[in-house]
Amino acid sequence: MDDLEAKEKAELLVLHKELDWLLKQEVHPVLQDIRETLQECYDSLPFHGTLEKSRPAELMPQRILLTCPNGPSMNFKSVVTLRGDCVEAADLQFKHRQGKEHHLFKTKIRQGAFWTLPQIRDAGNHLCCALEIVSRNEENYTYKSVKEVFLILDELMDRLMKCRQCLSLPKRKSIHDLIENQNLQIFNPPLPNDIAVSFYIHTSKLVLALYVLHHNGQHKVEITHRVQVEAIVKWLNEAIIFFTLSLQQCQQLKDKLMAVAQILESP
Repeated sequence: MDDLEAKEKAELLVLHKELDWLLKQEVHPVLQDIRETLQECYDSLPFHGTLEKSRPAELMPQRILLTCPNGPSMNFKSVVTLRGDCVEAADLQFKHRQGKEHHLFKTKIRQGAFWTLPQIRDAGNHLCCALEIVSRNEENYTYKSVKEVFLILDELMDRLMKCRQCLSLPKRKSIHDLIENQNLQIFNPPLPNDIAVSFYIHTSKLVLALYVLHHNGQHKVEITHRVQVEAIVKWLNEAIIFFTLSLQQCQQLKDKLMAVAQILESP
């Protein structure tokens, strides 16, 4: 064996030891750190989760003033009460055209009714799955290969991205979805026939959009005007930060393992 072969063999031995150390000493602490981050996120999200861990029977209501981000428009204002993943009270006020004149129209969600926000529930359910994945192996478990760790990290990152996407990428509603939404029936007095509204989450904000509709003679409906009011919700902002931080931790661990594994696999 010449000096070059001996040197290469020594380098490979060092790399194998480094990879073995990463698998034994680095994976568990990182996954534990991610688990603690996600648990903190779960505890801060006020929704009825599916984990065995007990949660408060009553979620605390939060009164929120929604305002127009680009300045007043149509005198659109709203004060809502958010409890977990439900808007359980809302006062709406907007300028509405009746004939040739505009009048201030006021309505509210009738008592006992509520508007559910499925994005929060869906994000919470994906979060529960992420917690299950990161808690799957006990601390004394020995990871045997990079591939095994990657399978866990890929599954975990997929759930975390879905958590974040549920909040940051609201599903676009068609005009049919807007006007056929049963939630429009929960307002008293009823909304005018040419008005539709929709509550949704966009990243860290609760948004209320108002649509002015035009019914043409061919039984088609067009949106002639749209305006929205919104407010940042603290715990939604924290959830986005937790999801992003956990994804970064997963990627950093993957990069460390990949850097060593690729050198060992190279010819």
